[in-house]
Amino acid sequence: MSVPPETVVLTLKNLVYRHSEYVTLGDYLVEKYGFKTIEEVEHPITEMRELYQIDRSDVVLEHETEAPIVLEAVDTKTASHKIYEGSYMDQKIKIYVMGDIARTEDLVEISDTERYKVYTAQYQMIKLLGESGYALQKFIENVSVELGLKIEAQVWSFHRVSTRIHQ
Repeated sequence: MSVPPETVVLTLKNLVYRHSEYVTLGDYLVEKYGFKTIEEVEHPITEMRELYQIDRSDVVLEHETEAPIVLEAVDTKTASHKIYEGSYMDQKIKIYVMGDIARTEDLVEISDTERYKVYTAQYQMIKLLGESGYALQKFIENVSVELGLKIEAQVWSFHRVSTRIHQ
């Protein structure tokens, strides 16, 4: 008698993602790890745009100038349900992004020629599913190191799947 496969679930709560190139964690997963988007549903909740200056003493710059640093922030909040599918360490992984996502897009203007965008997103809940807990753990460790993710809580759960139909 063979052992039925087990589904391993890693739930991440209140994950904070920040990057200067990819707008969302999903964009990063698709581009860097070759994940495919299986399902994507998003409903906007709020959006706010704000311009303000920041103090130069708070920022270390390569080229010092006297011009003020202007920051433009766009804050959006959406309700989301997204599913990504891919593999890591030859193991199939599904990633579910669920709940509210609070996003900020900051445009930092150092001078007339120097501008930087920084994307930040706080995800309410992300679930990673696979058959290998080791692959899931190594995957989230690797992505966390690459991106400097901040995760408030990680919860593991395991589900044994029976393929037999009871008669």
